[in-house]
Amino acid sequence: MEINVIKKEKKELEFEIGGKEDTTLAEVIVFKLNSYPDVEFAAYKIEHPLVTSPRIYLRLKKGDPVKVMEKAIDELKKEISEFREQVTKLKA
Repeated sequence: MEINVIKKEKKELEFEIGGKEDTTLAEVIVFKLNSYPDVEFAAYKIEHPLVTSPRIYLRLKKGDPVKVMEKAIDELKKEISEFREQVTKLKA
């Protein structure tokens, strides 16, 4: 997976997720970002599903957009790990 930074400013971050990613990953990240009070706007777009990768845009009221993105990813990893543990218990 590759990340291509389109725009990085004090309160904004825009990047494209390269590789074989579809909108699923972008949708989960944006959903998490929009749950934070310091996020003014978070969204993703895809120009055309056959030729482009998802592009995520993040704008903050305050704070560092890269740190907020890292926080969101860390929290998503934790949630997925907890979910996996619950699914593993179903096998027992």
